[in-house]
Amino acid sequence: MARWSEAVDEVAHDPGDDDYDEPPRRRNGKVTFLLFLLSLVLIAYGVVRVLSLEQTSPFLIGAMSLTPYVVAGAGVLTLLTLLLRRWVLGLAVLVITLALTSLLGPRYLAEEQPDADGQHLRIMTANLRLGHADAQTLVNLVRQHEVDVLTLPELTPDAVSALDSAGLAELLPYRVFDAQVGGRGSGIASNLPLRQIILVEESTMSQPSAVVDLPGNDDIEVTAVHVQPPLTDRDARTWHDELGGLPEATTDERPRILAGDFNATLDHAAFRNLIDHGYADAGEEAGDGLIATWSSWPTGPPLTLDHIVTDVRCAISSYAVYDLPNSDHRAVMAEVILP
Repeated sequence: MARWSEAVDEVAHDPGDDDYDEPPRRRNGKVTFLLFLLSLVLIAYGVVRVLSLEQTSPFLIGAMSLTPYVVAGAGVLTLLTLLLRRWVLGLAVLVITLALTSLLGPRYLAEEQPDADGQHLRIMTANLRLGHADAQTLVNLVRQHEVDVLTLPELTPDAVSALDSAGLAELLPYRVFDAQVGGRGSGIASNLPLRQIILVEESTMSQPSAVVDLPGNDDIEVTAVHVQPPLTDRDARTWHDELGGLPEATTDERPRILAGDFNATLDHAAFRNLIDHGYADAGEEAGDGLIATWSSWPTGPPLTLDHIVTDVRCAISSYAVYDLPNSDHRAVMAEVILP
């Protein structure tokens, strides 16, 4: 009888029944607060990017250049908030993530090209990092890819000597060079005759321009771009003004090509404003607009700062980026089909 009572007691107090008596679990307030702060920062970032509010703030200009990384982080944050069932935060973060992703999307997809059937021209730009970039590697790239026009930000007198010793003068004998000690020099070298013109009135770094004398009656204009980096308040204002002061596209005259170090990405309003007025970015047109062209740890992560910008009447048949030893930039090349 005693054993029967014990058995009934065990059934009556089955440990499995205790689960129903447990109070609902409380959410961790610290986790929720942390997710809220991260979501708030992301929303603020998205507002600045979508509304182009960075303008001349060096902090915001630097932040906008990180948009591809922010999108990746936003995806992780979205997943985390949804997994932890913070539904309101998750929905808000998801909306911002989708908005930012939509801005990056065109850089992954090749654009339909205009019906250009003129001469093919291979343009390359290579920032020499105070003239220290490996001259032989650059000349080998020019030779291997049969480059027609080369722009050279941060061209120094020593770099000119090194490049010529490596054979550049034989490959690209025509030149408009403004070699200077430090990072202010620049130049254009070509296998076609050049005639120097002035398209940029004033800038911190040298930004020479030239008419490229093509066979036949149609010529083009090329500018070697090197815009002041926006590191301080004063530099940021200069950066903004210099991007705005680059030669405008002329859809009824000679096609213009801008090639060099813009110190800007497609996430900067000042650069997008240039593109939106008669130009096209070769990397974006080819679907390679997120390939990094600059990296200098620990200064910053890989970014796309170097561009070849062409008249919208031109077509882009190929685009590539190449490593350049002893430089913090990579060489960028595009094959352009002229109208």
